[in-house]
Amino acid sequence: MGAGQSTEYSGASPEELSHLLAERFATKCFTPLELTHFKENFFSRASEQGGLRYWNEKTLSDTLGIPDGSYSTSHENPLDAGPVLFRMVSYLGAFPFQNTMAPSVLTFEAMVKVVVLLTERYGKVLRRGRKDRVKLLFGSLADVGRKDVAVASDPNIEASGESSAVEDAQTQASSHAPGFSIDEPVNDEYDEDEDDDLALAALESLDAIEVFKHDHRVDRTVYETRISIDTFRRLLMLLIVIAPLKPLEPVNIYTTDLSVDRIKACQIQADSIIAAFSPEESDGGISYRAFARTVSSSLPYLFDPLTALFEHLLFSKNLDLSQRRQRGVIAEKPTEKTEESTLPASIMLPGSFESTILTPSLLSHISFFLPSASPSLNLLRSEIRLHPVFSTASHGSSLTSFSHNVLTWQSASILVLQGAQRDSGDEITLGVYIPQPWRSSTSSHSTTPHSTFAPLPCLFQLFPKHKILSGNPSPSIIKNPNLPTAWFSTSTGIALGCHIPPSSRTHQTYPRPHGGGSLILDASLESAEFHTAPVGHDGIFLPSGTASPGDPTTKTKIDLYSLEIWGVVPDPDHCAGSAAGGDAVETQQSKWAFEAREAERRRNINLKAGGGESATESARWLLETAGVIGDQGNRSGGSV
Repeated sequence: MGAGQSTEYSGASPEELSHLLAERFATKCFTPLELTHFKENFFSRASEQGGLRYWNEKTLSDTLGIPDGSYSTSHENPLDAGPVLFRMVSYLGAFPFQNTMAPSVLTFEAMVKVVVLLTERYGKVLRRGRKDRVKLLFGSLADVGRKDVAVASDPNIEASGESSAVEDAQTQASSHAPGFSIDEPVNDEYDEDEDDDLALAALESLDAIEVFKHDHRVDRTVYETRISIDTFRRLLMLLIVIAPLKPLEPVNIYTTDLSVDRIKACQIQADSIIAAFSPEESDGGISYRAFARTVSSSLPYLFDPLTALFEHLLFSKNLDLSQRRQRGVIAEKPTEKTEESTLPASIMLPGSFESTILTPSLLSHISFFLPSASPSLNLLRSEIRLHPVFSTASHGSSLTSFSHNVLTWQSASILVLQGAQRDSGDEITLGVYIPQPWRSSTSSHSTTPHSTFAPLPCLFQLFPKHKILSGNPSPSIIKNPNLPTAWFSTSTGIALGCHIPPSSRTHQTYPRPHGGGSLILDASLESAEFHTAPVGHDGIFLPSGTASPGDPTTKTKIDLYSLEIWGVVPDPDHCAGSAAGGDAVETQQSKWAFEAREAERRRNINLKAGGGESATESARWLLETAGVIGDQGNRSGGSV
């Protein structure tokens, strides 16, 4: 802006600056068509008192299609996230003066800012603002005492005697207060030099930086409070359920008619994620430090479902812009027919088995940290699909069958396993993203990642506590032939993130745990060892972003229940034009067919030549080697 504009806005009040920012957001961050739909959605549903148009909690929940507390009858609705979302948007609607003006009445201007912030469209206006909403989101969820007056500072409302509308909106803003506990402040989380980057960028764009200096330095109340576990669990349950949501999909196909098993599965994943924030360190609440550290390091896509959810406000089913306008009013579509709800397409492609591990809730959990080809898109928001490659439940625990299925897959893959911790008997779920094809002990190591989405490997624990060990980006680690991401041998088993010693003719060598984390599975695929260390930046996997140097090194012994390998295919139509995805499926199927033909040919030759029991046993061995039939004995598998 020029100096003239700076003079014009230098004496503006926070209310005037907030109004100006909302206007800029509306004109710069939405297309004219989106803004038209947004206005129709808002004003057709808004309540009105004394000329003030606003949304209450029920209107917000009904419009977004999410369960609300008012829907509960004889028992509590497990997806009762309406009050939590209303609290969040009431806080965000006051941006960039949420420290002094929140909770905000949900006027049209407030909702404009809410949608822009939650869909991260603010980059079009706040070009110098860091794209980091962590502090803003924490403030919207924190159980902090808010001032009783939302917009009483608006002189127009006071002068015209319209306080009843404000009081009504304030009543709605506080209607969900029960259940949101306020923790005792502990003033130990903030940095004196830390500013709210988004608010700073917003005020810089308005040439009103002096307001920031006086009104928007470090908001210590954010650092002095906690997010209650109840608040966070209710939001997490919603995020897990709607994680696959696309912008134009009906929300109710995810939120209605949820079975008891589905609800329980969501609760399990929510509690696992909550455990990653170490609430026990903050008297049961989640501190800002834990929130910022955990979201940034291991849950970067946690709030992505809110983007698709609030983008629904930019499309109205009542508008049909293809019809001719009559009398200056946009014609409405007939409302007699209701849109049929159809089940969303699964990310998992059909194949030789169905997963016993990857439930919808678990996939939602994975999508909160695993990216796609575009760093801005998570697994479920992309076009990636998962192709079944190997499962112990379907293919058995033979490493011969494993090599037949897995070594023929020439693209990225995801390994997931479930088992019981040997010392406690508690269940554990682990996984590894492997960006390059598998290699056997007899193959040359691959040093160039053939990634179809995330460029680096990732070792993760999904239950009982969310934990991420990211891949090491160091070129010296990636190119080290003794540190393959995934390694396989019929004699020693499967090693992920381990140091592989040189082979010896005199004795058997075994993979060794190395770096921040590793996973070793024995040759029988019956047990595993999961190693983690708080230090160790010279391995494939780095220590967890939430680990402290004083944490102990752990070795968890696991009795395996099930192991699955899923190949990554970036296109739902098997990537007809993609070398990474389509060719991997075609190559695998071609190799399977070739091995089956060879095994059949050799079986016929052996039966004709020798006959008898020895020939039959030889033929069976060939079929087992090719993976055509399962291993019926206790064989260790053939050569790879």
